[in-house]
Amino acid sequence: MSSQQTQVKATLDRMLLPTLLLCTFTALAVTVAFSTLLVDIAASFEVSIGTASQLGLISSLIGILVGAAMSSLSLRFRHKTLFLAAILLFTLGAVGYFLATDFVFLILAQFMVATGLSIMSILSYTLIGEHLPIEKRGWAIGLVISSGLLSFIIIAPLSGFITGLAGWRMVFLWFIIPLSVICLALSLLSIPSKQPKIERAGQSLYKEALKKVFLCKSAVACLTGSLLLMFIVTVPTYAVSYYRDVHSVSPAVGGILISITGIGGIVGGLSTGKLCNRFSRKKLAGFFIGISGIACIIFTFIPIIGVSVAIWTVAAAASTAGMASLNSLTLEQVPKFRGPMMSINGSFQNVGSGLGVIVGGFILNSFSNNFNLLMVVLGALGACATVVLLLFASDPLHEENVGVPCR
Repeated sequence: MSSQQTQVKATLDRMLLPTLLLCTFTALAVTVAFSTLLVDIAASFEVSIGTASQLGLISSLIGILVGAAMSSLSLRFRHKTLFLAAILLFTLGAVGYFLATDFVFLILAQFMVATGLSIMSILSYTLIGEHLPIEKRGWAIGLVISSGLLSFIIIAPLSGFITGLAGWRMVFLWFIIPLSVICLALSLLSIPSKQPKIERAGQSLYKEALKKVFLCKSAVACLTGSLLLMFIVTVPTYAVSYYRDVHSVSPAVGGILISITGIGGIVGGLSTGKLCNRFSRKKLAGFFIGISGIACIIFTFIPIIGVSVAIWTVAAAASTAGMASLNSLTLEQVPKFRGPMMSINGSFQNVGSGLGVIVGGFILNSFSNNFNLLMVVLGALGACATVVLLLFASDPLHEENVGVPCR
């Protein structure tokens, strides 16, 4: 290989993490836009807010199926091929959002978006585990989560502004679709085709991976913690609607509020990336998730909107820090089978998201949009992850836990 070719390869290798960051930002942009514009989308298709929010349930159900499928597909196909297919499907779904003429069409678009998003999320962590040194993985995972939260700062206020100017569909045409195309091109160039080799990807290998994951108490605790944490992650889906319904804020102001909490989330994600190299990931995850759950319970009971948003921002920062710590912990549970482990983790996360959306829709429809009750339930369920992790999880990279059976 010539020196010029070597230099080009090194440049492309350095582009891997920035590409994953942009892909995560773009993938979560749809979620942010949907959360910010939930009231407008519901009105556009003449359905209730509770009914429109059930599109999140579709995402969760698809994520469960995709996670189960990816635990096998990640052993059989190149991760680059799977990642490119995910971005392409996501892009088609974004186009579907723009073109949707009725709620059924919108459901189909959400199906494609959710499938692509789930695969990208799973493989982003897997690629970090495969191609970055261990001392940089916690930092990289914190960056990936923070890049998704950057959508709250950029897409949320722009969504509110553009919706007031030209309608919610223009958010997809002007931003999300072009970004998706750019992500596809960068991924084609920067994601390595090579990946760590393991034994033949047969049925026996798949069974071995499942056995390694589900017979390890610590791995199961991490999966359960991920499921419970998603009740807290569901909160932003309803938080803007709470401020618009109770405090009568405009779409533009709603976008600004969610961007403020996004800044808090980014701070949480970036700071935790460094902390993961100094402290136990288990203890970090348990501490931050507990703080986030408590803040989620409190913020809707505060009548002063500025104080309420400040507490919600604390919840966002703590939940992001908890998620970064927990994902770092989960990634190291079964090093030989990171792909299947993170795929199964994705399924558990989507089970949690689905349950959160079911709970949200039920409470809002059954108790006349009682956001106070909703946040108490979501925050309390999410905080249960702290108990599970502190009692049953182990950190394989922490000195006192070296050599745990999962490895």
